[in-house]
Amino acid sequence: MIDMEGLLGATVNLSQRIRLLLKVLAISDLVIYRTHADQLHNDLFKFLGDASEAYLKHFTKELKATTAHCGLDVPLSTLGPAVIMFHETVHTQLLGSDHPSEVPEKLIQDLFWKLGRFPEAFSSIHYKGTRTHNPPTFWASACSGEATGEQYHPSSLAPGRHLQSPEGSE
Repeated sequence: MIDMEGLLGATVNLSQRIRLLLKVLAISDLVIYRTHADQLHNDLFKFLGDASEAYLKHFTKELKATTAHCGLDVPLSTLGPAVIMFHETVHTQLLGSDHPSEVPEKLIQDLFWKLGRFPEAFSSIHYKGTRTHNPPTFWASACSGEATGEQYHPSSLAPGRHLQSPEGSE
């Protein structure tokens, strides 16, 4: 999990912090972007869009070489990290609660496009929202789906990747 709260304050080294976060994203299989904001702010979409653009800019050549070497015929996005937007709110409704016919991931995709950001480097983007009446939220129970019945497992988030144990068995 990456703590993005550090980007909210004033700093002289903001670009250095962002570059470091982008490097961490580049080697991650799963990114959990956690926010306590009542709404999903444009900064979230801009950061993830910029991260996607940087990932593709700097790693497309290596990813293409790897897929060719391994004989894989898959889109490069399947090799990128999966993203979970974990939205914890206290005072407002969760994303999509006023549009019950649409899944939150579709709404998120629309927000990216409205801002001119294209998160093409990510294998998937999932929204997990929780309305917390008595903070703090216990992350493990929220992610395990105790409240919603959904469970998150890396293989379900990044279907193009095969997770292996150190012994080599899946």
